[in-house]
Amino acid sequence: MGKYIIRAAQQNDYCKIAGIYNSNSSFLIHHLGMSAVTEDFVAQEVLTMTMKGLRSCVIVNQENLAVEVVLNYRPNPEVYLSLLMLSANLQGKGVGSNIYLQFEREMIQDGKNSIRIDVVNDYQENVVPFWKRQGFLEKENIMLEWGNKKSNAVVMKKNL
Repeated sequence: MGKYIIRAAQQNDYCKIAGIYNSNSSFLIHHLGMSAVTEDFVAQEVLTMTMKGLRSCVIVNQENLAVEVVLNYRPNPEVYLSLLMLSANLQGKGVGSNIYLQFEREMIQDGKNSIRIDVVNDYQENVVPFWKRQGFLEKENIMLEWGNKKSNAVVMKKNL
């Protein structure tokens, strides 16, 4: 097991998850077309993700103290990584890479063969460069819809 614990998001995590979203204002504006989310938004997102077969998770340190990362994924043979979001104060410090690598190792141990992500790329601060550093390759351009917002995105994949 790695440095972090990936566990299912629970109702008592929703406030912290909303805080993680809200610390990423550029993400909210470019992905959702809104400037802030609430606990009710998070509750609805968790329900929607569950209905679509995705797992809504939080990532905590080994002491299970700090929820600073939210993760949504569908554990098919080709894993669909819907969201990996860190609190803004953790970004640029290698935390995202470390967490992603641990997630990837766990998916390999579970027998998964690849990971797919859809990355919104129609704004300057997009995270395509981050995912390329993790070994993902751009495959095709698509249009994503989240809430009432449509965005240009790129499908990226990595074989495990």
